[in-house]
Parts: sequence; C-alpha cells; structure tokens
Amino acid sequence: MTISRRAHPFVPATRPRSAHADNLKVCLVIGVIVAHVTMAWTGMGTWVFDEPPVREPLLTIATLVAVIGSFFGLGLFFLVAGMFTPRSLARKGLGRFLTDRAVRLGIPMVFFSVVLSPLVEYVDPDNAGWDQGFWAFAVHTWWPPVPGPTWFLGVLLLFSAVYAVTRTLWPARPPGLTALRPRHLVTAGAVIALTSYALRFVVPLGEERWHLALGQAPTWVVGFTLGALAGERGWFDPIGATMARRARHLAWVTLAGCVVVLGLASALGADIDAFGGGGTWQSLVTAVLEGALVVTMSPWLLDLFRRRFDHQGALARELSRAAFAAFVVHQVVLVWLVLASRQVPWPPELEYLSVGVLGVAVSFAIGSLLVRLPGVSRVV
Repeated sequence: MTISRRAHPFVPATRPRSAHADNLKVCLVIGVIVAHVTMAWTGMGTWVFDEPPVREPLLTIATLVAVIGSFFGLGLFFLVAGMFTPRSLARKGLGRFLTDRAVRLGIPMVFFSVVLSPLVEYVDPDNAGWDQGFWAFAVHTWWPPVPGPTWFLGVLLLFSAVYAVTRTLWPARPPGLTALRPRHLVTAGAVIALTSYALRFVVPLGEERWHLALGQAPTWVVGFTLGALAGERGWFDPIGATMARRARHLAWVTLAGCVVVLGLASALGADIDAFGGGGTWQSLVTAVLEGALVVTMSPWLLDLFRRRFDHQGALARELSRAAFAAFVVHQVVLVWLVLASRQVPWPPELEYLSVGVLGVAVSFAIGSLLVRLPGVSRVV
C-alpha cells in the first residue's frame, strides 16, 4: 500500500528546500558537539572521559548552558525531523519511504556501532582492564551494540516507521483549523511534564537503559509528534506573528526560571539528584521547566531562523550538506582530540575551548569529505 497525494490533500508533495531549517540543523549539530565537550570538562553527564574541570566562572556558565540546552535541544531535533516527514511520505509512498529511511538512518547507526564504536570504547576508562587486544575487543562490543550518538538515528527510524504505517492505515484528514493555537503548545508541554515526571520514578535523569537516556523519552515522542502534525497542517509555515512573539517572551521567562532554579540549587547546596527524578517536588519542577522550554524555544527558534537566517552562502550550504555526516563521526573526533589535549600542558579552560573549536571544525571537515565519496553520499 502506498500513500498518494490524494491521501494527504493538504500536504504538498514537493517544496523548495528550506534554508532556515538547514541552518538550524547545523546549529543543532554544533550544539551536540559542544555539549559532549562540555560534559568532559564539567563532570556533567556520562560521556567517555572526565577531564580536570574548568574553573569558575566558566564551570557554572558552561554547566548552565549545557543543562538548559539538554532540556529542549533533542525535543527540537525530533520536532524538525517530524516536520518534514509527512511531505516525504506523501511524495514517496510507504515502501520507498521506509526503504529510504532504513538506508539513511539505519546504515549510519550500524556503521558507527560496528566500525567507530570499538575505537571509542577501547579507550574508555571503564574498559581499561581489557587485555586481549583491540580486534577481540571490537568483536566483543558488537553485541549488545553501543550506538553512541547514533541512538538518535535509531529512535528516529522507529518514529518514522510508526508514523508511516499509522498514516497508511488511517490517513490524516484536513483539520478544521490550520493555524497553530496556544492550546496545542500547552497540551504538548503538559504531556511532556507529566509523563517525564512519572517516567523518572523509574529512570531518573542521567541514567541510561539500553544506551538510551529514557528519562527524556517524552520530549522525543512529543517533539516528533508535534513536528509531524505541524508538517501536515502547516503550523510553522510560517508561525503567526502573535504566536511567535508570545513564544519568544515565554521562552525567555522559562530560561530565566531555569537559571534561577539551578542557580539557587547550586548556591544552597541542594541535592542535585533530587531534580532528576524519584517523585520529588524538585523533579516535578524540572519536568515542568523542560516541557515549557520545548514548546516555547522550538517555535521561537523556528520563527527566528525563518525571519533572520533564511539564506545561505557557499559556506552555509557546505555546512548544511556536511552536518549529518559530522554528527555521525563527531564522537570519534572528540575522543581523539581529548587524548591529544592530554599531551599538552595547558590549563583546562584552554583545553576545553580548543577541543570544542577543533571538534566542530574537524567533524564538519570530515563530513564535507564523506558527502563527496561515491556511495557514501547516498547515505549521508
């Protein structure tokens, strides 16, 4: 069974490429790279290495930015992916859509798990006791696989398949109201907050299950769903001026709230783990702030990029072309840059900044080369 254009009468099958969305994608990939570097030099999260932490005030600033970014960044990533899914399905039909998604998302995840992940895991301090050589170790890591950052691709592949099958069996109908309404965002934010709070009784923030930070799964699901509905109904094409202004104002208020809550918690020596889950009132505050950030930052940034950054020069086009490949390879790049930084007697602040800048530059440079390779360009 295929999806024809008639099955989605309100979803155009073709559309000019959106420069603002490509530019936002580049910024999101850069944000992921910098976040992983920040984890190494702040002791936040569970990245590969823990380096000597940077000193104040950089430590507090970097930690705040990384924590706040983690609250909405992945939700926005999934939302942007969801926005373009209905149009792709309408154009390709179910069979071709699923095949293309499996190639585009599945192959890079398998490549990372089989080829790149052993390089990362071999130098991970947690595996320092291994004494049987690299090749035996590589085979050892293949099952269960360690997808690293490409877990995102696997989850996106699952969401895309569920959406495609659902819309094949139950085609969407033209909505009565096509404009984005406050109630849509309020509902999405409330779902994120309530389900995140409940889920974190079992999987607190900072813990992983099957190499997934499942405590944040509600933001992934709601982000993709909101993006897919927006793609079907044209909610962000463009966002109304009043809605965009309200989203911007509420986003700044929520950002200020995050800074105040996290700042007070740090200043008062509060138990940070209480904010991660377990049914505490602090974890409820975290979940509410997270839901508010996803549904305010996302429309605000989409509107901002549409109005201010909807154009590309040669460099911007090259960066957007290389962004996907840069995302796939960046963890290996960062690991070896961190190892190299240990050979130079620099203060941690300079190491942090150097690895951050070089990590972005080298990852995108490698990505730019990969998209030019025959066959590889079909995937990345």
